[in-house]
Formats: sequence, C-alpha cells, structure tokens
Amino acid sequence: MAKPTYEELEKKVTALEQKVGHISHLEAQFRHLENQFSQVEKQLRQRQRMDSLGTLAQGVAHDFNNILSGIMAYLNILSLTADNFSPSQKTYVQNISNAVKRGAATIKQFQQLSGKTISAKANIDVYTVAREVFHLLEKTTDKMIEKKLDIEKGQIFICADINEIHQVFMNLGTNAIHAIEEKGVQKGDYIRLSAKPSPVNRSKLKHLSQGEFYHLCFEDTGCGMPEHVVKKAFDPLFTTKNGSKNSGQGLGLAMVHDIVTKRHDSHIEVVSKLGKGTVFHLFLPKADDACGMPDSTLTVQGGTETILVVDDDVSVRESIKTALEDFGYQVITGCDGEEGLALFKENQKTIHAVLLDMIMPKMSGKDVLRQMLKIDPDVKVIISSGHMKEQYNDPIIQFAKNYLNKPFEIDELESTLRQVLAL
Repeated sequence: MAKPTYEELEKKVTALEQKVGHISHLEAQFRHLENQFSQVEKQLRQRQRMDSLGTLAQGVAHDFNNILSGIMAYLNILSLTADNFSPSQKTYVQNISNAVKRGAATIKQFQQLSGKTISAKANIDVYTVAREVFHLLEKTTDKMIEKKLDIEKGQIFICADINEIHQVFMNLGTNAIHAIEEKGVQKGDYIRLSAKPSPVNRSKLKHLSQGEFYHLCFEDTGCGMPEHVVKKAFDPLFTTKNGSKNSGQGLGLAMVHDIVTKRHDSHIEVVSKLGKGTVFHLFLPKADDACGMPDSTLTVQGGTETILVVDDDVSVRESIKTALEDFGYQVITGCDGEEGLALFKENQKTIHAVLLDMIMPKMSGKDVLRQMLKIDPDVKVIISSGHMKEQYNDPIIQFAKNYLNKPFEIDELESTLRQVLAL
C-alpha cells in the first residue's frame, strides 16, 4: 500500500482540525444551553416557591383573620361600655383596635401579593399616616437616629389605601433603620420623608395613568447598596441578610413595590450609593373629588330579627353572637356547614338573615349557600370570610346579598345587616 503524500496528509490534518473546531463549537453551544437551562430551572424553582408561598399565605391569612375577627368583636363590645372607662383605658382599647387593623392590613397584603385585587382607596393626609409611623419608629429604635418628617399637616393628600400606605412607610422606615445600624449609628444619622407636587415625565414613566402626582422621597444615611443589589431590591425573597437571625426578611420591599405599582398604579424607584445612603422615590396619585373620604359615620340601629351565624371558629361565633344580642337581635349559631344547614332547615320560617363563613369542616360555605338557595331562593345570606371575594370564582357566590372581609367591626356588620334585611 502506497504511503500518503504530504499534500494528502495535510488535507487530512486540516479536515481533523475542522472537525475539532466544530466539536469545540458544539461544546460551547452545549455549555451555553446548560447555562440557559440552569437559569430557567432557577426561575422555575423561584416561581414554585412563590406559588407555594401564596398557597401557604392564603391558609395562614384565613386563620389569622378569624383570630383578629374575634378580638375585634370583643373590642367593639368593650367600646359600647366605654363611658365607664377612664381616659387611659379608652386609649388602650383604641390602641389595641388600631393594632388589630394594622395586623389585618398586613395579612391582606400577603393575600394580595400573588393575586389581582382592587384596594379600597380614599383621600388620606400623608402627614397623618407618616407621623404615626415615625412616632412608632422613634419609640422602638435608636433615638440617635433622627426621624425627620418634612411634611405639613393638611397639605399633602393622596388617593390611596391608608393601611397599605402605612405599611409602605413602615417597611421603608424599618429598612432604613437597619441600613443605618448595619453601617454603625453615628451622630447626624437620620431617616427623612418629604413630599412635593411634581409633574411626571411621561416619556420616562409611560405606564403611569393620567393625572397629577406627588413626589415622595424617603431617604436615609445608611450603608447604601451596590448596583447589583439595587437591581434586585424589589425581587421577592431577595435579601442581603444572612443567617437564621435575619431570615424571612426578603418580602418587605417586594410588598412595597407591589402596593405602589400594582394596587395604586404608581411608580417607585431607588437610588443608592454604597456607604452614602439610599433614597426611594415614590410617585403617588394626588387626591381628587372622585376619591371620597373614609366613611366614619356608621351608626348602630339594632333590631329584633333572628340571625343565623354559621362559623367554625368559636371565638368569632360567640363574639358576634354576644354583640348582636346586645343590639337586640335573636341569634342562632352553627359550628360547621352541616349544622348550619340543618339549623336553617329547622328554623327557615323564623330566620331573617344568615351570616355564613366560607371555609368550614364537613360542608363548605359554598355548598351550604347552594343548598339554602334550593330551599329558599330569596334567602338573605351575608358571606363572612378571611379570604377576599376575588379569590372565589364560583358563580354561586354572586347569589349572596353581601360580602364581609374578616376582620370587620361590629358596626360594619350591623350596618350591612340592616341593608340586607331591608331588601
């Protein structure tokens, strides 16, 4: 067999080099695909974690709202005898009531974090909300950190959910305090909130709705954030805190972003420099005549009608029973869906309205409502639930006469009862 010539060997070497180069190119593409797959896998795991968190939040929210409902009802009952209280006792009751409302607002934010819901908005004085937050921070954090509120009372009104804006300020304030403490508290450190009317640059903030906005600045003299942290500041579950001591603190800014952008159709951005501090810029809608002031004029009329209360939480059931009986109503209670339906069948002719929980053992509130409608198509049912109405997609819910989110105040329940009974 003849030996290959030099030219033939050169051609074979060139062909092998081309194959090697092709293989190297394929290896590079494979590594690129591996990296892409890894990123997609991380995103999928993150989404699964958020989905699981959302499911967990709904269950926890239901239980906590039941607890808060019982506390709120008994506080309302105490308020009815407030004339016998000393001024300090009245203050204590009011402070507890405010704390329950704030707790309910926090639970509501967890419920809303993974869903699309509509917040109840009103004209609110930014000064009033911010003053409460800054007063609390002053009492509970290092007093060397000055809390500067550069807003005057009665000057800055926005159209917003008051509890959600309270939570925005509280989360931003708490993060600011932590940033200053991480750097080391020094003389002259501060957090500051200021606000002024501001024209919105529509070329930059095209997603904002038409209308006038206030530009709020929440700044601190803390440790600041590097650029890569700023880019992830609003990501759910992202946190720069490590260790069990600080675990679970990654949802604060995600909630702030969700409240501002999704539920108020507004804008928030952050500017920070490592070692120099951080400024959060918020653009929130200026109040107008279309956004009414909160209704604080509910009055208790009372009545003598018979009300069936069906709820599996004993504290909710008994506190509502006590309150309604104090208002003159006759109250029948059921501890689960099956008992509630049985009581309705037995007392159908004497029951004027039903207060019905949705999540119960043995038979769900939806099934109870469905069976009640078969018995009496005109039954006056008020749904009482720790979940928001938007979470129920069963059309049977629309046949209820009204819907109350737990926790609710007794005067709100009584006012709703009077409206439903008048139908």
